[in-house]
Amino acid sequence: MVSKKNYAESSGAGVLAAMGSVTINDAMKKYFMDRVEEWAFFGKMDSHLYRQKLFRRMEEKALSAEAMMLVYAMASIIKSQPRIVQAMTDMPENERFSSEGVWYSVRSFFETECVQYVTSARKTKKFPVVNIPNTMPGLDILWFCLCTKDEDRTMDKLKVRPTFTQMALKADVQTIAREGYEFYWTKVVKGTRNEDKVEAPGMKQNYYETSAADKYQLIGLTATNTLTLIRASATDGLYSKEEVETYLRSFDRSPPSSSTGT
Repeated sequence: MVSKKNYAESSGAGVLAAMGSVTINDAMKKYFMDRVEEWAFFGKMDSHLYRQKLFRRMEEKALSAEAMMLVYAMASIIKSQPRIVQAMTDMPENERFSSEGVWYSVRSFFETECVQYVTSARKTKKFPVVNIPNTMPGLDILWFCLCTKDEDRTMDKLKVRPTFTQMALKADVQTIAREGYEFYWTKVVKGTRNEDKVEAPGMKQNYYETSAADKYQLIGLTATNTLTLIRASATDGLYSKEEVETYLRSFDRSPPSSSTGT
């Protein structure tokens, strides 16, 4: 007579009895135990976990602080992994603003340690360039400000950078950021060159909510070009529209024109 298998038994003994004398073989045990760090990130990647993963990889490759900044600059401005590698390869040596060691280490980092899209990163275990800006939104916005003409450095232009939603914004400013986020994903991004795309481009509410839950600080420069956090004046730590606009104007190359008549 076959005994009834009691899978519902509350202590778990019923399941163990039903499975009999099954053991975990050494290969299975090793597979899971050797991937402790991978499981820690699995299925829950956000900007903070991506940042941790990125900096670990940059440290493993012994990138200097200057090299790390150059990584962020290239990812924020050029955006495309193959274009970054090509641009750094083609630039004449006399125009390379960093030391030769820094330049080549950054180009090598993008060439050997990065891919463009998340789906490719999952297969290759490399880092997706599309996710570098959102690991430090303050740096992405800083580079936007440094590389934009005064007349183009506006709230309307800033709001279409997806990283803007990740900043510590008051509710009315976050509303503006959401408008820009939706515009970017529905009007600017019309398609993708990602051959392994798993979903169509477009506004994803859950992605937006994850971004909006971040509360990053704006980053500015001192007189000696040292990075510094720009704190919001309110006790809640959230930036008002006026504070964001003041931040944008702080990068103006030309003084405001006078409106006084003669």
